[in-house]
Amino acid sequence: YKRQHIEFPSQQTHVLSGLPGTSRKDKDYFPLYVGNHILGGSGLVSLLFEEVREKRGLAYSAYSYFSPLFRKGPFTMGLQTRNDQTSQAVDVMINTLQDFITQGPTEAELAAAKKNITGGFVMRFDTNSKLTAYVAMIGFYQLPLDYLDTFPQKVEAVSVEAIKQAFQRRVNPELLQTITVG
Repeated sequence: YKRQHIEFPSQQTHVLSGLPGTSRKDKDYFPLYVGNHILGGSGLVSLLFEEVREKRGLAYSAYSYFSPLFRKGPFTMGLQTRNDQTSQAVDVMINTLQDFITQGPTEAELAAAKKNITGGFVMRFDTNSKLTAYVAMIGFYQLPLDYLDTFPQKVEAVSVEAIKQAFQRRVNPELLQTITVG
């Protein structure tokens, strides 16, 4: 795990952490996708937001996401915080990730994430342009032609244990590179 700080005259420090993540065809794609929704991909109800913002008031937002590509894309976490809180905010962010890797989500967190992901799924391709973008993505990544039909079932099939195992296999905190600018 490495940290690098870049001095910049500002009131806040921007924090970005990352490591090699996953690809679109990874067998762990769905557990990682659903797990990240819980960890930091669902905005105001994510674990990172809860730990960094709600419990400690260290940032207005905290997030995480996977950028799966044809080959491994990055896993990224980030936040912005007051300069004097940077070290504490980074520690909370990384500790939240490590706890999630070790313990995984709760059944309640998983149920809420599944409901959120599948409940809004049809809105992701409710226009011709959105549908065209999905068809292009399916073709580019050589995904099954029934990808959109099976997406909700694959999300529903994800378990707490599958998320925990996928994060333990694919997200190694020792590889984490953190850059702070402020």
